[in-house]
Amino acid sequence: MDRRALLLGGLAATLVTIPALAQTGGSAGSSGMSRTGSPMGQAEMHHMQQTMQLGMVALETSRIALNKARNEDLKRFANFEVQEQTTLAEVLRSMMDPAATAATGSSGAMQGDMQMDASGRDMLQTLQSQQAGPAFDKAYLDGQMQGHRNLLQAQEEYLQSNPQNREHMNVARMARTQIREHIALLERIQQTLR
Repeated sequence: MDRRALLLGGLAATLVTIPALAQTGGSAGSSGMSRTGSPMGQAEMHHMQQTMQLGMVALETSRIALNKARNEDLKRFANFEVQEQTTLAEVLRSMMDPAATAATGSSGAMQGDMQMDASGRDMLQTLQSQQAGPAFDKAYLDGQMQGHRNLLQAQEEYLQSNPQNREHMNVARMARTQIREHIALLERIQQTLR
């Protein structure tokens, strides 16, 4: 878990340094430039939207799991997931919009104009309607496994697209590392649920 704390701290540090860099590089808000003045291309915008959309599903389903999960490892995972998805959303929003900072709070960080896709809404509805217990734990775990695989694919696709925005690329690399760690942790938890 020390590695997880280090990664979360790295994301938080990125969130803190971006505003400082923006003062020297100019900020253009949502006009196609990041807060650091680096160009925000189509690849960056697509990556941000995809990551935030998938992350919103992970966040909202994990909030449900905090109350319904019975497996203690899943509860701990859900808690970490809420914290990490909130931080990642804040980082991405701060790169897009100078007014979006850590002060936006955990609930506003992911929502705004972002919409869940149909599969995300289905997963959320399934978990909301399910009773706490082994069936819920399995459904949550399965959803997180698939969601994290989709998140990993989004990071890989972006990083292979020859990105030009260094800050955005670094955030994607850090996210990719966290996602891989989450998949490994979920696989270990999955073995204990059998």
